[in-house]
Amino acid sequence: MHDWEKTLEFLGKNGWSYAYVKCIDLERGADTYYVCIRRGEERLTSLRPTLAEAVGAVSRLVEAGAA
Repeated sequence: MHDWEKTLEFLGKNGWSYAYVKCIDLERGADTYYVCIRRGEERLTSLRPTLAEAVGAVSRLVEAGAA
């Protein structure tokens, strides 16, 4: 996983805000993590089985957009 603190610092400097939510699937008995970052009308989201995977997916999207 990329350094989440550095990613958050990058996001903040570039006007992005973020939120994440732990969701519980009662039927499957499993947790899922929803991560969302946004800046104005732009929104990047990821829904993954672990927070590390969700953060990694969003980090890759942010890095791709910054390049």
